[in-house]
Amino acid sequence: MSLDDHPHLVVQFHCMNSQATRQLAVVSIACLLLSPHSRAFTAGLRDEAVTYRIEGYERQRQGDVQGALIAYQKAAALDPSYPTPHNDAGVLLEQLGHLDEAKQSYEQALTIDPNYLEAHTNLAMLYERLGDKEKAIYHWLKRYQLGDPSDPWTARSEERLVALGVLKSYPGLKGKIFTRRRIVEQEFDSHEQSMEEFHAVTERGFGTSPSRVEGR
Repeated sequence: MSLDDHPHLVVQFHCMNSQATRQLAVVSIACLLLSPHSRAFTAGLRDEAVTYRIEGYERQRQGDVQGALIAYQKAAALDPSYPTPHNDAGVLLEQLGHLDEAKQSYEQALTIDPNYLEAHTNLAMLYERLGDKEKAIYHWLKRYQLGDPSDPWTARSEERLVALGVLKSYPGLKGKIFTRRRIVEQEFDSHEQSMEEFHAVTERGFGTSPSRVEGR
């Protein structure tokens, strides 16, 4: 008996062979990722990405915005698990007036690290700038909940939440963060502020809007 006499066996053989090849490829990739050489390669990419990020920061300090942006984008491309250059690029894109692209950069930083404080701060300020009260509240609230009680940006988040009508009074910053979180959540659930009040607050507050210092 030959395979030519039973063509269905040929098809079955090829299917089994293909499946075995795929399984072997998966095992090989897994072994490669777990190997010391792979870990060293990944660490090398992060080091190179950090180098580009530092270069971007230096160029930004020198006023070379385009050069800084290119360096940040290179850093982000080299290491997809590195959120910082996305946030840095967002700051520059916002400075250049590319607000949609800035928003995407901040959001990408948060996709990589949902607890990235600086990206929450920058998105909160950007959404205030865009007049999107609800999204601004969301990111100020995240920054407030995740922040250390002694962090001045936690205090700033609290101020903005009060200004936006989420809190009715300051719960304080003396280490009672869980009490503060509970109060914020209760007030957040019950808040009902009109857009007219929001615009009145932001028109007064934007003159002293916080800078992107935290974004650095």
